[in-house]
Amino acid sequence: MKKGILFLLLVLCFTSCKHTWDSEDIAAFKEACMDDAKKWASSPEVAKTYCDCVFEQVEKKYPRESDALEHINEISKDSSLYRCREEATKNVLAK
Repeated sequence: MKKGILFLLLVLCFTSCKHTWDSEDIAAFKEACMDDAKKWASSPEVAKTYCDCVFEQVEKKYPRESDALEHINEISKDSSLYRCREEATKNVLAK
């Protein structure tokens, strides 16, 4: 998962020089996240729920895209991202 998060943020680094999260940044982040999540998620719905949660957590801590890029290592170790995976899986199983 650490490699996936690092990859997500590196993608953002090369796709945008802006400081805020615009629609292109968000789309690039979620696309890279979905590519990574497909490796473990039981369905596209689980992957989407996970990626939405991950982005929400990252954006909450780093409202500026440039701040997220500066904190790649901290993000990859963030326990809230693991909770996103647990919640995504649990929510789909509960349906």
